Amino acid sequence: MIQISSAILCAIVMINSNQTMVSGSFGIAWLNDDKIISVFDANSVTQPVPNIKVNAILAADVLEEGSEQLLFLDEAKKALHIYSFKTKKLLGPFGSNIKTFATGRWSDKESFPSVFVSTFAGQAFRWTREIMEKGWEPLAGYFEQITAGKSKSSNMSNDFAVVCAGNVYLFSPKWKTYSQLLEGKEIVAALYGNVTNSSGDELVLLDKKGNLLLYQNSSVESLGISNVRDFTFGKNGDGLDTLYALDVQKKPVKYNRESKTWKDVFAENAFACSALVTQTNGDGGEGHTLYVVRDGNLYRFNVGGKAEQLSEQSANAFLKTAGKTVADYRYINVPFKPYIEKLRTPSGRNVLRDAPHDHLHHHGLMFAVAVDGCNFWEEYNNNAGKEITTSLLSKENVLNSELDWKNSKSEILLTEKRKIMVSESRVDEKSVTLLDWQSVFSPPTGRTAHFDKSNHHYFGLGLRFDQTMDKEGRFFNSNGNVGEVFRGDERLTTCNWMAYTAKLNGEPVTVAMFGRLENSIPTVAFTMGETGKSFAYMSITLNFHRQPLDLKPDTTLTLDYRVAVWDGEVSAETIEKAYQEYATIKF
Repeated sequence: MIQISSAILCAIVMINSNQTMVSGSFGIAWLNDDKIISVFDANSVTQPVPNIKVNAILAADVLEEGSEQLLFLDEAKKALHIYSFKTKKLLGPFGSNIKTFATGRWSDKESFPSVFVSTFAGQAFRWTREIMEKGWEPLAGYFEQITAGKSKSSNMSNDFAVVCAGNVYLFSPKWKTYSQLLEGKEIVAALYGNVTNSSGDELVLLDKKGNLLLYQNSSVESLGISNVRDFTFGKNGDGLDTLYALDVQKKPVKYNRESKTWKDVFAENAFACSALVTQTNGDGGEGHTLYVVRDGNLYRFNVGGKAEQLSEQSANAFLKTAGKTVADYRYINVPFKPYIEKLRTPSGRNVLRDAPHDHLHHHGLMFAVAVDGCNFWEEYNNNAGKEITTSLLSKENVLNSELDWKNSKSEILLTEKRKIMVSESRVDEKSVTLLDWQSVFSPPTGRTAHFDKSNHHYFGLGLRFDQTMDKEGRFFNSNGNVGEVFRGDERLTTCNWMAYTAKLNGEPVTVAMFGRLENSIPTVAFTMGETGKSFAYMSITLNFHRQPLDLKPDTTLTLDYRVAVWDGEVSAETIEKAYQEYATIKF
């Protein structure tokens, strides 16, 4: 028998070590096709850690916050991370070279669980909130999975099954000893559930070949299904649990205990899935809800067996108003900076262009400057800066994100809290799409962020127009003048707002950019392309090329802007009214 620590675990809560889908008080979490964690909280889908590819996830309250945290293994670092939904903070990485992990209480005196890991080197360790800063406590032995259930024996309150090297052992919390249950079955996963009418839980096992087995009363029987890809239990209060699995075709099926057969969960139009999980109904009901992942998207089943799609896998967050998607914010699989990929007029026409061949670093509506000589605007080589999204929460019309601005050495030069909000309004009886952009910048602790003269005259919040808008357009601004001719047809103008009218696929649109008067840096409009000899571009530049700025420790720089988009041509008087309305609204 493989040696297992005899001082281990008295109240285990465990899931499969390669789990890609879990449920908790935060909702449903799963890994999409890009191995990015998505979370559905009953209202919307977010990606709390969009810049980390993940191998496995787990839910448990290891921080004793009163609600579960999301634990996951970083694919690159093979380390443990913990995301707290209560504080919206990411902790870790903890440890390295981790192969499998589990959670459970080290003793019945502890009110919160520990984390147990096994490494690729065959070692086992324990981690708890109390020893967070002290490293890992080594354990004797090696384990792959631990699961708990209600015991049928009157002298024990719980049974614990431990999977080690394909064998299954039973841990007795009363005697603190292990006994071997199964050997040579090549078990890869185990879960306790009340499948039959017995007085306690049975142990359902999945072997290496995908066969589901039922262990009870010292015997093993087949549950009549093979090539299983995943399985789980749905709790039904004091009633028997429902056993679900993904069959050979990856379709969700459930076990009928009377006929000992499996039946499709779907009422119609069955489709293949990659994972499944259940969540106990939280409205006082005793039943549960089944969730599955298909093509990276989350689906929920209703009572009739019909699947309702709850997410749309994408590298974008979609901002909506009045039931319409008006802005697509791209932040996954972006090597240098997140940005607004699409911005639509009230009728639904997109005015932006992303990464044209002549300037691949032009991304729709984007924000970038130079910090400490590091260029975050251009993307020509590996020395370019990168705006790394560390968190993002998006609900309907509001997006909140945190970013680390890093140089090529991965040093943080600047941190940003970014808020983007969309809405639709009417000005002079004309419908207008509005996008508000707020950036709050802070230097790293103890450092000064230098916005020096390495900035170009167009750095700031920039907008690249659709290709059809490059010709025969017209720029105008709140001052009514052409401003300073900086170079060729490139102009700089200090103003409250700037606007551009051109034909989008043959039909006119108008786009305006506003700067708030409360901004500590005046709005300086950069425009180019009115002559038709080059592409059309517009940005609110920060003028750092002439007036550098040092952002000192413990200070912030807040910038508020608005972009307004109309169908058709709009007069300067209408834009001025829209600007005055913006000036009175607190963002």
